[in-house]
Amino acid sequence: MTRRNQLQVLVDLAAHRSNAAARNLALLNSQGEKSEEKLRLLRSYLQEYRARLDESIREGLDGERLRNYLAFISRVERAIAEQSSEVEKDKARIEFGKKRWQEEERQRRTFKTLVDRRHRESILADERVQQRQNDEFASRAASRPLTTAR
Repeated sequence: MTRRNQLQVLVDLAAHRSNAAARNLALLNSQGEKSEEKLRLLRSYLQEYRARLDESIREGLDGERLRNYLAFISRVERAIAEQSSEVEKDKARIEFGKKRWQEEERQRRTFKTLVDRRHRESILADERVQQRQNDEFASRAASRPLTTAR
């Protein structure tokens, strides 16, 4: 296997790894968005139930219903705290996934640069060989005596 082919295998492998990291990052971003949406929904529920509680208090509310409202609001607040923690964990996972993808992409570009450089060097070497052959041909042609037509 030639040096260029060996490097191309590395480029292909690095591209595969970069693509896998990009897909993973997209998945993490999607999960993070769902997590944040769930948190927004919980906060909306909390706001709605607090508004209902305020309205019920204005209309007159017995002790049992007040306890039920307060207990439900407390459960929603705990769910919000848990979901907030999950959102933070998702953000950390996204950041890790982003760094991983950036590293894989950097490595892919590095190998690609090496392949491109090898290709350019190969072309230059071929051009030098061709130029040497042309120079040699021209030198031989110039050193031969000219024959004149009779």
